[in-house]
Amino acid sequence: MCSLRAIRQEQKLSQKELAKAAGLTAASISRYETGDRKISVDVAKRLSKALNTNWASLFEDQLTTKVQGE
Repeated sequence: MCSLRAIRQEQKLSQKELAKAAGLTAASISRYETGDRKISVDVAKRLSKALNTNWASLFEDQLTTKVQGE
């Protein structure tokens, strides 16, 4: 599961609520969660502020996949 989705669901936020808090669209949140769009560092920082978490945590699933694939 995408780290973004997991963190958002832990905090019981909808995609629309997170999008509003981060100044993004719900469609963008959906694309980030499904992997259709990559999260830039700037967007990660906006999302992490809205989620009250470390921005690097949004990339944990990508790091785990890369390490397992080596």
